[in-house]
Amino acid sequence: MIIPAEPVLGEATMMDDEVVGILSNGVLLDSHEQTWAYDICNGHSDKKHQYHYHIPPICLMESMGVSFADSASWWINDEGNATRNFADLANQFPDSGPASPVIGFARDGFPIFGPYDDAGSLQRGAAFGGDLDECNGKMDGYGSYGYYMTVDPPFAPPCLKGEIGLFTYSTSDIACPKEGIMNTIFAVEADDDLSMAVGKTNTDGKTVEEGKKVDEESKVDEEGSNGLGERTSDMMEDTEFGLSSGVVSFDLARNILAVAAFLAYFF
Repeated sequence: MIIPAEPVLGEATMMDDEVVGILSNGVLLDSHEQTWAYDICNGHSDKKHQYHYHIPPICLMESMGVSFADSASWWINDEGNATRNFADLANQFPDSGPASPVIGFARDGFPIFGPYDDAGSLQRGAAFGGDLDECNGKMDGYGSYGYYMTVDPPFAPPCLKGEIGLFTYSTSDIACPKEGIMNTIFAVEADDDLSMAVGKTNTDGKTVEEGKKVDEESKVDEEGSNGLGERTSDMMEDTEFGLSSGVVSFDLARNILAVAAFLAYFF
């Protein structure tokens, strides 16, 4: 996935290939019609074998300190036999909470936030009384535009307002290992060398791979600072697989920001 480093706000473009962006743990965010069958982290795989999210994912959000519903079944009715009425979904969440950090980036380069804006208000879709635009985005109190994952439809941005970057993928016959997978995130700078940092931790807390650098002269900001302040996080954890993936944040004042999620398989 290659996205603009300096997005420019323009007219809305509906997404015809479904992938809206990528979240900080390397998981894709999609906007196609949902099948409403999700795992304990609120994600699932499609026919192309791509694991992705549609609705706010509990594992990612809770790992970032975002106020959330009491369980991963927040979208299921109390009887447990059907999808909860959409008008009731917001009632499963606190009305207010800490401002959501940046949880990913859309394909047009604009940030994606969790369900609480910079004022701490729970964000709802326009059809449910929210103040978001048709793409599930708005300006924050600092005059910066961003998208939000809402707790009711459309959940994820159905359209994007900047120039849309490139997304490609390939399939494999290799099965995912039981112990999970590791995500790798690259940043490509125009006319510069490539820097990479990777990390994986087991459930016992022991580091399996502390990190690597392709270019030793390129310095990566280990604090995850990218000009977005406290609303950026650089460590996601998936407790179901017992792994945490290090996510390195880079200065967005570059010509190109390229983010690619690759699966590294271990046996």
